[in-house]
Parts: sequence; C-alpha cells; structure tokens
Amino acid sequence: MFDLLNCYNKQGCLKFTIDDNLNRECEKAQIPNDCCGVYIVYGYFKGMKIPVYIGSSGHIENGKTVHRKGGLKRRIIGRQQKTPRWKLWPEKMRALSICELEICWYNTENDNPLLVEYCLILESVIKNKRLPLWNSELKLSRKLKGEFEDFVNKKNIECLKIKI
Repeated sequence: MFDLLNCYNKQGCLKFTIDDNLNRECEKAQIPNDCCGVYIVYGYFKGMKIPVYIGSSGHIENGKTVHRKGGLKRRIIGRQQKTPRWKLWPEKMRALSICELEICWYNTENDNPLLVEYCLILESVIKNKRLPLWNSELKLSRKLKGEFEDFVNKKNIECLKIKI
C-alpha cells in the first residue's frame, strides 16, 4: 500500500510509545522544519500495523512549494482537535489499546502535499473500507480537483485511475 511514496527520497520514521516524549523523538529523527510533505501515523494493534492518521504540511502556490512555519516537524508535534499531539496521541493510544505508533514522514519535493495526502487517504479508504481512525474527513479543494486526475496519471497510481 502507498506505492506513491516510493518516489520520494527524503523520508524517515520514528517510533512513539505512551511513555515517550514526542518532541524529543522528533528531534532524534531529524524531521525537517523547512519542507512540505506528508506523514502517516501507523498504530500497532496486537501486532498488526494499520494507518490511523494521514496528514500533510504545506502547499503549492504559483507553482512553488510553500512550507508551513516549522515544516513537517511542527505539523507532527503541533495540535490536532485543539490539543497538542504529545498529549492527544497517548490518550487515543490508551483508549484504543495501541501499544506503539510509527510515524513516517516524506518530503514531497515539488509535488503538492495536499494532493499526495488526498491520494493516500483515498487509497486507505479503498483498501480498508473506511477512513483512518483519526482522520475525520476526506476533502479536496475545488482548485485541486482539476489537478487530481493529472497527478494520478502522472504518478501512475493504478488503484485511483479512472477506468473507461
């Protein structure tokens, strides 16, 4: 799953448990603070690894990448549902009996991270018949809808291609 991510050379992963310090783990993993990209949070349930959250950081504006202040790193350690992730994720892990998270990040280089995120969530929905547990919606702006099909064809994402 997520073969699209194989084309991105700048990437990394870190493991996170309830007792870990998310900021410290992100520092050790050297998550960049100056690029656009996507990240996938996998949860380990009784030995099974499944995606529980897919997110992105940054966008394309006038053909150029625009990264958020703090880049991917700040997005991963930032807030979700108005709560800092260092606090929220351990709570969610306890509630769902998740023993460990694996957070994988990818610098999407010149690709729009919003399109990449959309493709990843959509692929997850197709395979698992539902959104990742911590994603609340699948959305794509009107502006990007026109670019979506071209992106899918350019990146050769078979499971998302329209078959006529």
